[in-house]
Amino acid sequence: MLLIFTGNGKGKTSSAVGIALRAWGQGKRVLFVSFLKGNNRAGEFKAIRCLNTPFFKVYSFGRECPYSEADCCPGKRECIVYGDNISAGDYQRVQQGLDLVGREMAAGDWDLIVLDEMVNVFNLFPACRETILKLMNGRKPGMDMVLTGRNCSPELAAQADLISELVAVRHPFSRGSKAKRGIDY
Repeated sequence: MLLIFTGNGKGKTSSAVGIALRAWGQGKRVLFVSFLKGNNRAGEFKAIRCLNTPFFKVYSFGRECPYSEADCCPGKRECIVYGDNISAGDYQRVQQGLDLVGREMAAGDWDLIVLDEMVNVFNLFPACRETILKLMNGRKPGMDMVLTGRNCSPELAAQADLISELVAVRHPFSRGSKAKRGIDY
């Protein structure tokens, strides 16, 4: 099954983590690969690493936060990849992540593969689109996949068995609140 969590609302990664934990709890082997963001701040990555099991692995291919000790970003969100600030390093990290996913899929050791922010990679890195589609279509029987990210393209949506769109109805950010540890990261 191919699942996509998309939309402008909060909870895409959280939903994917929930499914990943549910699958692992049911004896499934889970590979969780995050793109475009580092893993030195997010609570979900810290928690998964604490499981300390070869049956649930997490990798990150994104910019690390330079303010890892701060409660909230005091900078200019320089750890977030946007269309107008893509660097050669971002492309290299994306390519490394896609290569890892390809190798892991070929090995066939995983029941569920989560590709966090893959919808955004598809949108921001056109040169990677063919590889992403090959990965999506290269799943072995019984292997499920979850993709997350904003603005799911019709091309990706056409491949999905399930699409959930998270819609922002109200968010503290719109009132000037900062990200909250344990809720937003």
